[in-house]
Amino acid sequence: MPFLTMKCFTVCFIVGIGLAIIMSSLLSILDLVVLDTEDSFQLERRTKRTQVIGGEMRNVFWIVQISDIHISKFRDLSRGPDLQKFCEEYLTVINPSVVLVTGDLTDGKTATGIESMQVHDEWIHYENIVKRCSSLGKAKWLDIRGNHDSFDVLNYNSANNFYRYHSAKNSEARALGDSKDVFLYQLQLPFGVYSFVGIDTCSKPGPHRPFNFFGFLNTHQVEHMKTIAAITKASNQTIWFGHFPTSLIVHNPPVLRQIMRNSVAYLCGHLHTLFGYSPRMYSRHKTGQLELELGDWKDNRIFRIIAVDHDMLSFTDAKLGDWPLVVITNPKSNKFYSPGNEPLNLMGTSTHIRLLVYSPARIKQIVVYIDRHEEGEAFQVWHGYPLYVLDWHPEQYAYGLHYMEVFVYDEAGRNTTASQTFSIDLTTSGLDLLPRLILLFNIYSLGKLFFSLCIFFYCLILTMFRQCSCIYNYYLPGHEVQIVAFNSCLMKLWLVARTNVSFYLMIGSVFYLAFGPWFIGRLLTEHLGVVFVWGIIVDGSFIPGALTYFYGIFQFFTFSLPLTLILGVLLDSRRKNGNRKGFAMYPWVLIPSVLLLVYTVYLAFSEFPSAYGLEAFIFGPLRTGNIFLLIGGLCWSSRTDLKKVVSVNECV
Repeated sequence: MPFLTMKCFTVCFIVGIGLAIIMSSLLSILDLVVLDTEDSFQLERRTKRTQVIGGEMRNVFWIVQISDIHISKFRDLSRGPDLQKFCEEYLTVINPSVVLVTGDLTDGKTATGIESMQVHDEWIHYENIVKRCSSLGKAKWLDIRGNHDSFDVLNYNSANNFYRYHSAKNSEARALGDSKDVFLYQLQLPFGVYSFVGIDTCSKPGPHRPFNFFGFLNTHQVEHMKTIAAITKASNQTIWFGHFPTSLIVHNPPVLRQIMRNSVAYLCGHLHTLFGYSPRMYSRHKTGQLELELGDWKDNRIFRIIAVDHDMLSFTDAKLGDWPLVVITNPKSNKFYSPGNEPLNLMGTSTHIRLLVYSPARIKQIVVYIDRHEEGEAFQVWHGYPLYVLDWHPEQYAYGLHYMEVFVYDEAGRNTTASQTFSIDLTTSGLDLLPRLILLFNIYSLGKLFFSLCIFFYCLILTMFRQCSCIYNYYLPGHEVQIVAFNSCLMKLWLVARTNVSFYLMIGSVFYLAFGPWFIGRLLTEHLGVVFVWGIIVDGSFIPGALTYFYGIFQFFTFSLPLTLILGVLLDSRRKNGNRKGFAMYPWVLIPSVLLLVYTVYLAFSEFPSAYGLEAFIFGPLRTGNIFLLIGGLCWSSRTDLKKVVSVNECV
């Protein structure tokens, strides 16, 4: 009876812990948004307007966004000069009201590309370029830190936080209270007030890479954001911007999107183009707010022009070298409607198609087609301004989706085509699936959930096998190759679970992966820290685990599972050979073991120590300990007496 009680306790304990972690992760993924009475009033004020969108040069302005510049002292030295070229050749033509730079202003990596730190020369270079750019036009430059700008920065007042001294954040951007992380800039125009809210969600402290990939919000920041959100409710439109996509910002409970629900868009960077797999990453949250991630300047020289025309937001992404540039502002693309945040009803009563067209050469011709039928040629409203219009009758397109194409030709012989779908009845088109998934899901919670599931099911399965006295009862009948392979795997897992040495070794190592310290290292140059899967402790500050969960998943699939299989093959080989001790005589065990050992030694010496110093190897129970775990597991499993294990199997 005591044995049965212990069995029940073991299973119930594992199940209880696993379910608790899984449920907490699932709840974190949920993003609940509740609109209050005041929100409903603001929604009515923003969306139900009676003005007419005509052919005049009014109620329109535009801004430019660039992101992930990565000014570097060691790599691709053309990033800075190309940025200055962009200012001289593009901003002088576009002439925006605001320039937003959404993080990673500098690269912050050494010549090796592995070590990370703040390089003062990079910040000086960035500051000089921005000063030159600012002198070329009226634009207000607003920049925000990215994770590369916070490598090795203990806090905002640290001497190596060069963002304090060399950033372009305009003096008119008002910091509220004592918060250094959230600031508000309000653009005052004759036809309204437009608010730009920058949020710095960089880790504080900012450790060396790689554990600096996610953004974080604390309670203090959340309260300041709520204060600013309340102030900006009276604005015609509000645009929030930061470096990290909301899906990569860790905060509990997840209230960021709820706080920003009265804004038309959140602009960000950080993910570059996802290695080229997703060059245009856009999503629309259930609040109606758009989230628009911008590709990087670093490798792709991408920038964005954003137009706000009669309080409706439109944009185009382009690359350095592209001319002419076109933004169709009316009718707006139905992929990017922001219901509840824009007066979309104005499109149905508008009298003109409106386009913003930019080129260093004079525009020669602009031809507009709707549903493959030529609508006419657009003309410039006012000399020196980029607005081109063409009268139209929106009632002809009152229902369903319609397709607009704009062909632009300039006198330099260049041409471009802009196209989009629109709908007067506000039918929306879906955005690409991959970017939507990346931007909408809580990536931190998904990583935590998947890691928890891996640990939970691994421990549960091994524990269940350990309670099984007759593995043959679970064999599948038949002699097909796949059935024989399945039954063979069952036997190997059963042997790992029934053998005390292998069972406690593997269960203990996986539990340690989930709860124990991974290593102690120089998370900052002058500060040691300790890393767990659930968080990082450095200089008395706690940084919640985020990327660590993905490293934990990597460790599980590249070490824990392979070692389990190797031990299972070893034990099964010994069982078939009369409990013969040793493993060198089994090449199907020896070769994978040597490969795993070489791989484990390589990671132990190179991965964490290269980023966090030799201390990460010396005091690295996870990576360094894996070497001894692998050798010890093989040695002990090759010598343990299997007769006791097999004799318990009542079916043998």
